[in-house]
Amino acid sequence: MTVGSPIFRLLMTGATGNTGLATLHRLRELEPERPIMALVRASSDTAALADLGVLWHVCDLDTPATYLNVVRPTDVLLETANLRHARSMLPALAGVGITRAFCVTTTGVFSKHHSYSALYREIEDEMRRSPLKVTLLRPSMIYGNERDHNMHKLLRFIARVPVYPVFGSGRALMQPVHVDDLAEGIAQAVVRDARGEFNLAGPRPLPYRQIVDEAFQAVGRRGAMLFIPEGPVAALAGVLERIPQFPVKREQVIRLQEDKAFDISASQRELGYAPRPFTVGIAQEVARLRQVGLL
Repeated sequence: MTVGSPIFRLLMTGATGNTGLATLHRLRELEPERPIMALVRASSDTAALADLGVLWHVCDLDTPATYLNVVRPTDVLLETANLRHARSMLPALAGVGITRAFCVTTTGVFSKHHSYSALYREIEDEMRRSPLKVTLLRPSMIYGNERDHNMHKLLRFIARVPVYPVFGSGRALMQPVHVDDLAEGIAQAVVRDARGEFNLAGPRPLPYRQIVDEAFQAVGRRGAMLFIPEGPVAALAGVLERIPQFPVKREQVIRLQEDKAFDISASQRELGYAPRPFTVGIAQEVARLRQVGLL
């Protein structure tokens, strides 16, 4: 944002989620004077919003009539909830005069195997065609605390067992991003009013086996990996995934063989993006899990 430019109110979704709340904290540090209105579900825990002095409005993001009465034409949308909500939100907000949005999507749009990839690409195309000027922000796999969807489960598992099963060779690349680095990237995009599309991943891609090895080291264990051919596992998972609550799906096994490496140069250049090395981030997550009694 240039000096002397107006500070418009942020209309924020997903503010109580893992990414959203971390982003909100960083925005409060960078721009404490910027007003923010969070759109939340009735079931959302709003205690953190109250602590930050953020106002909120209870609504259904897929039903514009439940929130348009609190929207101002000068608002700027920051969408950190599920990107599918954007399908109804962007046209509705354009209809009341909003012209600017920052939408968090996913690097899953680049996958050849993710069951939702085609849908995500379709939604991104709709964002590009929207009357609003939309900045796309794509995180990779998020880690960093007990609210992430993957890494805290891995850490808790290897803390209990000496051998970790790896489906396939474990050589496929991954580029996880710490939630606080992701929040910094999103916040900087908003503050700088950055235009375009930005991948927000870790500093470099790592083989999955290295990620597991560094996770073992972070919890202070000398574990081993058992490499299992992915073909039979994928076939078996395809049958057993029909059982309710079965933890492994065929698609997950297949996606573990797919490189997930992303170019973050635009984010580094335009957002000052400098994500921490995975070795540092995973050690910080272990410390966090121990602090809250999960390790």
